[in-house]
Amino acid sequence: TIRLAATARGEDVEITVSDDGPGIAAEVIPRIFDPFFTTKDVGAGSGLGLSIVHGIVDRHGGRIEVESRMGEGTTFRITLPAGAQKSPSAEDPST
Repeated sequence: TIRLAATARGEDVEITVSDDGPGIAAEVIPRIFDPFFTTKDVGAGSGLGLSIVHGIVDRHGGRIEVESRMGEGTTFRITLPAGAQKSPSAEDPST
């Protein structure tokens, strides 16, 4: 089961994505946003998904956090500023 929620938190918007899957091992969590890191077998994953998400959230002035318990599931919490902001590419067409 995947659950999505969005909530206004002061000047921010908090988006949560939770599941009731197998969870992420505590020793792996510090590396999940590293480019090319994957726990999948060789050739089964590129290890770029969470790295790309982290970069997008960061470029929009936000942050992403993860909580996980083995056998219970994982929650990703994305916090973004609620105010309108120009994306970096809108300011500089070369990016």
